[in-house]
Parts: sequence; structure tokens; C-alpha cells
Amino acid sequence: MQVNPNENLKQLLRKELGYLPEGDGIDVMLERGQLEIFHAGDTVIGMDSYCPDVFIVRDGIVRFADIDNERERTFAFALPGTIFMSKYSFVMGKPSYYSVEACCDTELLRISNSDYWNLVETYHELTLFMLHYAYGELYFQEYKNAAVINGSARERYKKMLGDRPYIIEKVPQKIIASYLGITPEYFSKLKREYLGK
Repeated sequence: MQVNPNENLKQLLRKELGYLPEGDGIDVMLERGQLEIFHAGDTVIGMDSYCPDVFIVRDGIVRFADIDNERERTFAFALPGTIFMSKYSFVMGKPSYYSVEACCDTELLRISNSDYWNLVETYHELTLFMLHYAYGELYFQEYKNAAVINGSARERYKKMLGDRPYIIEKVPQKIIASYLGITPEYFSKLKREYLGK
């Protein structure tokens, strides 16, 4: 018996946020989402492009990058069960500040901005769900400050290896090095030390 992929996604959403609303809203939102497939290096949202839609990662990983002193910098990842959007476009109707790119073969559900707001008006439990999402984003920002920015490169790598090994397995080394704020060469050294690879 084949499991409905949306049932798996609901469990991932519950795990990501620690909450899933009662009612039909979440099911309808997932059913309305358009499945989009991306390959490693494909752009999901371009820097300086307008994209007000909501995305949910069904499988794979995307990264968020901006420009820091004329150098591209990876500052976040989204894993299966993560909801994301360009806040600039979604909230204020402006072009995205950052880019979003697939790190490996990735499946996303895309919910159009107009569809999303129609769903929220119809299924009020989605409002509470998105409030949990917003609080989740604040938590992950604090987690990043505590676990990724603080400590030596060795400590940051070890923390990532323990908490999010899926990223180490699926994402190119130069992207993880950018996220950790180290050179790809030093990342290679750390990987050999911890994984023998």
C-alpha cells in the first residue's frame, strides 16, 4: 500500500514546527500546491526578482544566499517539511533580497500568493499554523546564532554533523563551507577528521 506523499509531508511539518492544526485547511493547502522539481544549482527564487508565493520542501534541500562584500554567502538551509518564501515579496511586494537555490534534486510544493490568502480566509486554523511558522523561524535564527556562529569552526561543524547530517550528505562542500564561514579546503580537512572521507 502506497502512502500519500502529503501524509508524509504533514508529519514533516509537524516535526519542523512541533504543531499541526486540526481541520481541513492543511490538507487543502497541500492539495492546492503545485509540485515543482529542481536539480542541483537550479534557482527557485532569484535575488532581486519578485516572487510572493509560498513554498514547502517535500524532498531535497534548498539554500538561501546573499552577497556579503561582493562574495556570495549561504546563510540558511530548508529541509523537507520547511515552509519558506521571500519575505520582501510576500509581505511588502518587493523583489527578493536573497536567492534560493536547490542543493540537490528537490521537490517543492508551490502555493500561489492569492491561493494562500484565500485559504487563510476560509480555513482560519491556517492563521495559527503560520504563527507557529513565524515563531519557528525566530527559533532557528537563535539556534543559528548559538550553534553556527558561535564556537570554533571545528565545534560548528561537529554541531551540524550531529544535528543535521542530511545537509553534510547532500549539499556540496563549498556551500556548507560558506554557511560555516570557512574555506572549502578547511571544510575538507574537518570532514576527513570526523568522517574519514
